[in-house]
Amino acid sequence: MRTKLVAANWKMNGSFKLLDETLNVLSPLMERASCEVVICPPDVLLYSMKSAVEGTRIAVGAQNVHSEISGAFTGETSAPLLQECGVQWCIVGHSERRILFGETDEFIRSKTETLLKHGIRPILCVGETLEQRKSGNHEEMVIAQLGKGLSGLAVDDQNRCVVAYEPIWAIGTGKTATPEQANSMHKIVRKELESLASPEVAGKMQILYGGSVNAENADTILSQSEIDGALVGGASLKIDAFPLIVAAGN
Repeated sequence: MRTKLVAANWKMNGSFKLLDETLNVLSPLMERASCEVVICPPDVLLYSMKSAVEGTRIAVGAQNVHSEISGAFTGETSAPLLQECGVQWCIVGHSERRILFGETDEFIRSKTETLLKHGIRPILCVGETLEQRKSGNHEEMVIAQLGKGLSGLAVDDQNRCVVAYEPIWAIGTGKTATPEQANSMHKIVRKELESLASPEVAGKMQILYGGSVNAENADTILSQSEIDGALVGGASLKIDAFPLIVAAGN
């Protein structure tokens, strides 16, 4: 039985105040929760979060990392610095990084390898555009991103990765893949993992759904057989909504 994982991606939003308010609401809930919860705020909040979550079951996550561990990369953050901030998880391959910042599959793969070397678990995002879905190429696109991200990794490393399926057309648009669409793609991802890794790895790996997950649809989405959790964007910034999504993960 795979444990549900709910990850909050705050993107370039939030504040120290919101972090405190969110943790105050979530901490009591996590005392009796069965799912895992990760909050990925902007980097400037990470060190404060490290202290704030001590003694709770809430994990610290980052939204980005560079593949190099030091150097002349202005504005970037290294895996060793994330370690110092108590980061346990890091998102890689998000469509916004791919599209807005031109990140390639090769660069994303190198980030994944760097995170694994530093004991940080990657959340690898894969997903298709609306045009690719309409043309029937959506499965091919997701499988290609998955293969470039995970193939050839050592089994122990593959076991530490999580995949997040995020149809690009559903991110921040209010549109959500139907539960059947999402579950179908999750089945395809898990089947592909059997070839890329092994049936054992595929059976254990958590596959999350992301794309306009909210308090109203979380129960339906998280009740699907192949969906092991959610990567939540806008709704994770609402202290009256995110706890309800976490509750759905239980």
